[in-house]
Amino acid sequence: MVNVAINGNGKVVREAKLPTATRSLEDFFNDLEAPVQTVVECTSSWYWLSDWCRDNDIELTLAHSKMVKAISYAKVKTDKVDAKTLAELLKADLIPEAYQIKHDRRELRELTRGRLRLIQWRGKLQSTLWNQAIKYNVQISGSQWRELEKLGQWLQPQLPPAANLQIQLMLEQISQLQKHIHRLEEEIEQQVPFEEAAERLMAVPGLGKVGAWTILAEIGDITRFPSARQFTSYCRLVPGAKDSGGSHRHKSGNKDGNRYLRAAFRQAAVSAYTHYKVVKKFYRKIKRRSGRPVARAVVAKELAKGVWHMLTKNEEYKGFKGQPVRAASQTCWPQPISPNA
Repeated sequence: MVNVAINGNGKVVREAKLPTATRSLEDFFNDLEAPVQTVVECTSSWYWLSDWCRDNDIELTLAHSKMVKAISYAKVKTDKVDAKTLAELLKADLIPEAYQIKHDRRELRELTRGRLRLIQWRGKLQSTLWNQAIKYNVQISGSQWRELEKLGQWLQPQLPPAANLQIQLMLEQISQLQKHIHRLEEEIEQQVPFEEAAERLMAVPGLGKVGAWTILAEIGDITRFPSARQFTSYCRLVPGAKDSGGSHRHKSGNKDGNRYLRAAFRQAAVSAYTHYKVVKKFYRKIKRRSGRPVARAVVAKELAKGVWHMLTKNEEYKGFKGQPVRAASQTCWPQPISPNA
């Protein structure tokens, strides 16, 4: 890591390229006069720096990488230049801050993110397996995924040896992933920082307890979103815009925002339009006009807007687009893959 320290006059008092270790930080900061303010660019490895600064009573600001780049363009870009630029922006109080999750909530967020990643990996394996079977005109129905052992036995006589071997290996991986997902869910259930808020969010169609905890852990402080529109944008549930010269175009595939909230709300949307008549009617209307992916995203956006109003106004869920919701008589979602298969 490259560290640069400047004083109140903007003069560089110390700079060094150091190993990423707490001892290196201690040596660097020992010669600096208190009080000290620090800034670090938001990357995937800031947790340990935050912990060290907290333990040493040093104020840490987390800089939003993309926004810093937008306001501090330089022809010459090196680690030393970037570090000095961050220090100067901090001195001028011009750092665009990224959200820094509270230390006591970090563990829950890591657990819920790990669960979502495993679910996504499981989905990729299921898609690969389905594509392997469809090459031989063998179609797997949704309900068959619940019993992996029976699914493997059913597929075996219908496929050639090479395809069979690959499919059996993928079934073993899916089964193992499902066990890991259940293990993470058991650990999540032992976390209780949002108990009251999570119980209230479970009234939202498609949201279970783990889903509610996932959303709460990712949101952190809801007051950082002044409007439902900004919240749904952060959840990656609305397309970007590319307007110029009087033309208006959507910019899909934008990666700004929180991908874990996007995954959580889209999973809730599938559950909602599967088991709630009011949501299903709305989903089918959008689907006829714009197709399945857009319809799913619109349902997810409506659920996210409801969550924003509930958390911002500290109120109960008032219904999907103003209409009361009631689950179907036989609700079983998500359809579980047997962890013992």
